[in-house]
Amino acid sequence: MATRRWLTALLAALLQAAPTALRAEPTAPADTPAPQTLQLPPGWRIGERLLPLPDWLQLSIGATAEPMANPLGGERRQAGWIDQTSLSLSLSPGLARPVAQWQEADHWQLQLSLNQTSGDPLYSQEIGALFELQQIAYPSGVLLTEASLTRRAGNGWLEVSAGIVPLNPSFIAAPVFDYYVHSAFNDTLNIALNGLPISPYGSLGGIVSLEPAPDLSLRYGWFDLGSTAPLAQWLGSPAPFTGIAGGSAQLLQLSWSPAGLAPPADRAITACRGAGGGVVRQRPDCSGPLLVQSQLPGALLNLGGFHTSARSSGVYGSATLRSGLPLGLDERLWFGGAWSGGQAAALSPSFVAAGLVVQGPIPSRPFDVLVLAGGRAGLREGPASSWGSAYEGMVELGYQLRLTDGLALQPTLQWIINPSAGSGPLPGILAAGLQINASF
Repeated sequence: MATRRWLTALLAALLQAAPTALRAEPTAPADTPAPQTLQLPPGWRIGERLLPLPDWLQLSIGATAEPMANPLGGERRQAGWIDQTSLSLSLSPGLARPVAQWQEADHWQLQLSLNQTSGDPLYSQEIGALFELQQIAYPSGVLLTEASLTRRAGNGWLEVSAGIVPLNPSFIAAPVFDYYVHSAFNDTLNIALNGLPISPYGSLGGIVSLEPAPDLSLRYGWFDLGSTAPLAQWLGSPAPFTGIAGGSAQLLQLSWSPAGLAPPADRAITACRGAGGGVVRQRPDCSGPLLVQSQLPGALLNLGGFHTSARSSGVYGSATLRSGLPLGLDERLWFGGAWSGGQAAALSPSFVAAGLVVQGPIPSRPFDVLVLAGGRAGLREGPASSWGSAYEGMVELGYQLRLTDGLALQPTLQWIINPSAGSGPLPGILAAGLQINASF
């Protein structure tokens, strides 16, 4: 596969170019005793080098690959591979100016996003798991995810977006979910109503957000479900949904980011240089203070609900906060859950999950992230209902190796409890994989 060979060559080149994950930069003159700041080495900015773009235009390219195999359990032992390449383009005069200097024209932005997927999207079902073990398990093809016009709030209180838009990350999603590979943990709390435009799918719609304070927002979204499948097929992808009668979906969400529950994402972590040269958590007797670039999100509380014209509705919520456990340099604890009901409710009407994310669990690797999560998806109907299965559980343990600002490798180990896509009871599935993330 051409994409696989390309990723392999890229990985080898970047590993040679970045032999260490640490880069120390003094933050004050030599006569001022100030702590050093440790940052990740910069990634390859191929787009900036090949295309000298004007400052009112931003281009980002990303590639993700997720090979996986299950040595134990399930219907059969099998391996699968899937990869995705994404392209995002933003145009706005405000990109070139600080927010405090914005005029009205600077608030407006055009956004275009495309995603191309290839590989085997049915690997999870083939081994007997009802829910995908891979985050990007989508049918092969090119998808137009977004083509929208947005008025950004800036320092104001109103943000509006309209056009072809995805449901997430505006709704349901939280940044901490992005650390996981299993689809139930990543992105949308396992909500999978037929036709919902969850990225990389998009639909005609609009989003209005009121932001009365920097840490508080109330967001409303309207999405045309009848446009989701035609837009997905427009560039050649197979029909992603069946049995959609059209209609619309509406969502309302309240989000709060209290600084008291966790430091903001852009705040450096205060740490110490350990006896062996590694980086450890801050302590009173620290003789070598350091500032470490944070890889963790800030605190976030989400509470929302949705309703579709097919008379299905539901509620969801999540919380991301600091646990206070003395693990690594910093950590985040999160909880999440969703419930849906009605005539067109999802296969999984209920879902609960919790997880822990730890930065710098190993002193010599201050930018690496250890992740752990467990979840339970309640089932309403499907193949498993004939033999009495009422749920599928999942546990994920992963370790994200941050090599540069644009390259991360994440080995993942997953245990699927009561896999429910087979014709009868199946043994639990033990699966191992590797997520490769590169951005340019």
